[in-house]
Amino acid sequence: MTRNVRSLVSNMWWNKQKSRTAKRAPSSATSPVPPMIMSLEPRMLFDGAVAATVAEAAQPDSQPTPDASAKSAEQANSASNDHHAQAPASSDVAATPAAVPGTTVVFVDSRVKDSASLLAGVAPGAQVVELDATKDGLQQIADYLGSHQGVSSVQIIAHGNSGDLWLGNSYVSADNIAQRSALLAEIGNDMNVGGDILIYACNTAEGDTGLSFVDSLATLTGRDVAASTNRTGAGGDWDLEIATGSIESVSALSRQSMDAYQWGLATFTVTSTSNTGAGSLRDALTNAQNGDIVTFSTGMTVALQSQLVVSKNITIDGDLNNDGVADVTLDGQNRTSVIRVNSGVTATLDGVIITRGVASTAGASSGATIAASDALGGGINNAGNLTLRNVTVTANSAAGGGGGGGGGVNSPNVGGGGGGIGGQNGAAGGSAGTYTSTAPSANTGGNGASFSTAYLAGQGGNSSGGGAGGNGTPVGYTNGGAGGTATSGGRTIGGGGGGSGFDANGGRGGSAVGGIYNASTGTLAIIGTSTISNNIGAGGGGGGGTIGGNGGRGIGAIWNKGTVNITSSNNSAMTGNVGGSGSGGQATSGGTNGSSPTAVTNIFNDGGTLNATYASDTTAPTGISIVIANSSLSSGGTSAVTFTFSEPVFGLEISEITVPNGTLSNLVTTNNITWTATLTASSNTSANSNAISLPLSAVQDSAGNIGTGTVTSNNYAVSDTVPPTVTVVVADTALAAGETSLVTFTFSEAVTGFDNTDISVANGTLTAVSSSDGGKTWTATLTPTANLTSTTNQISLNRAGVQDLSGNAGSGTATSNNYAIDTSRPTATIVLADNSLSIGETSQVTITFSEAVSGFTNADLTVVNGTLSAVTTSNNIV
Repeated sequence: MTRNVRSLVSNMWWNKQKSRTAKRAPSSATSPVPPMIMSLEPRMLFDGAVAATVAEAAQPDSQPTPDASAKSAEQANSASNDHHAQAPASSDVAATPAAVPGTTVVFVDSRVKDSASLLAGVAPGAQVVELDATKDGLQQIADYLGSHQGVSSVQIIAHGNSGDLWLGNSYVSADNIAQRSALLAEIGNDMNVGGDILIYACNTAEGDTGLSFVDSLATLTGRDVAASTNRTGAGGDWDLEIATGSIESVSALSRQSMDAYQWGLATFTVTSTSNTGAGSLRDALTNAQNGDIVTFSTGMTVALQSQLVVSKNITIDGDLNNDGVADVTLDGQNRTSVIRVNSGVTATLDGVIITRGVASTAGASSGATIAASDALGGGINNAGNLTLRNVTVTANSAAGGGGGGGGGVNSPNVGGGGGGIGGQNGAAGGSAGTYTSTAPSANTGGNGASFSTAYLAGQGGNSSGGGAGGNGTPVGYTNGGAGGTATSGGRTIGGGGGGSGFDANGGRGGSAVGGIYNASTGTLAIIGTSTISNNIGAGGGGGGGTIGGNGGRGIGAIWNKGTVNITSSNNSAMTGNVGGSGSGGQATSGGTNGSSPTAVTNIFNDGGTLNATYASDTTAPTGISIVIANSSLSSGGTSAVTFTFSEPVFGLEISEITVPNGTLSNLVTTNNITWTATLTASSNTSANSNAISLPLSAVQDSAGNIGTGTVTSNNYAVSDTVPPTVTVVVADTALAAGETSLVTFTFSEAVTGFDNTDISVANGTLTAVSSSDGGKTWTATLTPTANLTSTTNQISLNRAGVQDLSGNAGSGTATSNNYAIDTSRPTATIVLADNSLSIGETSQVTITFSEAVSGFTNADLTVVNGTLSAVTTSNNIV
């Protein structure tokens, strides 16, 4: 039986997060529009033809098919109860810069990270305009269209969320879009009739709010609109799932650039000043993903009742008009610390005021050397990589509790715990005493517990100052140290007093920092025009005991255990910060009293790294070179590859690197500047022109600057020097007379010159060999020789008669599996024992075959003038 072998080829668009099948559009026949560079201060404007040249862009056929549906309104209505067309994943519309006569303009908001890489390969003829971050984005679009007639497709790349969009310094949402009706009508009137507006932003068309926004935009402009219902960019796709009317425009972005883009286009906009709930900052932080921006619909004060936690790589942007001045206040209301950044997170706070945060710790319990906990940042607690740009940290407070009295060795419950802090939310006093601790109240911390009388316990700090230490003198115990006091800007805060001690060491008072605590894992950069002022921190008093506990340190502005980079101007501008340290606890006779550490007003560098003359790094990393050590590779050969960057970079992965006719492996680095990998040339390939390329948008430096452009290696050639090999398989290995078998010749690669003259067939013949897959797999039909019995037979192929597509000739002989042939027919003799018979006599008849047979019966015999009984046999021969 002959079998046809067919090859299935599938074309597939792909991206890092999601694969989807799509039909590749034919290349555009449109000629590039001549370069057009215009002065449009302070915006950047360039023509797509120029952009393609600068970025070494792909050819026009790299443009994707339109993601927006081209359904008619009637089709959409028949498929749904609303009038929005659900866009398919693929389309047969040709990839031209615009499907209707006119020009395509791409407007890019300044919030879009690494827009240069996204715009690489923009469609020839498309004009690109970057919106000024300090001006109304809608007005900028209207102004441009008013002076550039003939536009049929407006494509907006911006940050958004359900039912909203940020353009320049303007926030456009379903709630306020009607207020921009005149300007939107102007935009529509300046476009060609039937023009389209494509919006590439996360979730803009999501839900009822999103549909309302899209409908309003279409109505107010009089143009067809397409937008996305889900995440756009990294972590999502580039489909525009919702469309009003009929969308004829094609995306001006190249598929390669979209697939390679490393960022999302989501901005979560805070619309509520509440602590929790829909539209709140806390809700936005919960829903945001890595790389997103959280901003605010207008200037506002967010009233917090509990600490905010940043657990993702995001930017919180409160500078709404991008003038370098904070427009948003995060208010701890003197009841909670304001914000914490977790370890491993990279975050930016831009244009916000952090104020009235409070950090408080309870007093320590009594016992041997029990210290109070530290109050780590009333304003900010950072364990990650945090940048403060144009941020004010002011009027935040913190105070530590008092240390426990030393009395837990021989006399349990001797000495009370230290008191809590002053302020609206005082912390509790230490426990484990017969006389229980008192609860904190507004502006007063709780008193500690004691074993006998209340005055042994440390007293809670309050808004007048530090709490008194426990008074142990009347009963023969040592006194606890008083809590520290810090005052600034009309506010005073006090640390808790330490408890009295007896026969064990006193505990240390808790240290406290009012403004910012930077943990050992933290890197803090303070740039732009940032102010850290009027923050106060008060340490708790040490507990009394055989050795007095030290007081806690009071720090006003910053307590650093990690790395702090602050510009000299911001460092000099710190003012009004005050620290007050707690007193040490008293020791018993012969012991050592606890000390009171030096209070710090601005920065306490506690074993960390401090750069007080920091110049912020805004320079993107560059790729110096990609060097292939061996530029002449045999097929399957290997070479070392070295990538060298201008500075340490992060995020480099093999998947980001383009390697024609080869693969990379073992990508490693010891310093993040020089990286090495192993290049393995593809098998069975010959190509003289090859170069490895890396889009620098795949890497960033330690300051978060993302590379731009592309770096390319030296050329390398791949030579196929490996001769082809082959296997020969006979399908039927036992052939009888009248039977045939399929014979398959499978080469290691496609070959030429192969025909039947290269083949030797034992005891049989072959039909002409043929291939249906380009010369790699060949088939023929074997017919065995007639009247022959042979148990040992093979087909042999002389490989010297074939060569691969690179001209490498085969060598040696390949043989098939064995096959047996039995095409000889059986013969027989018939012997009558009595050949002279009278009436009534019988004779035995013996029929002897040349070999064992089957199927023999009396029906096969002819008897003249007689009859035969049924034939029998014991061996199928006689």
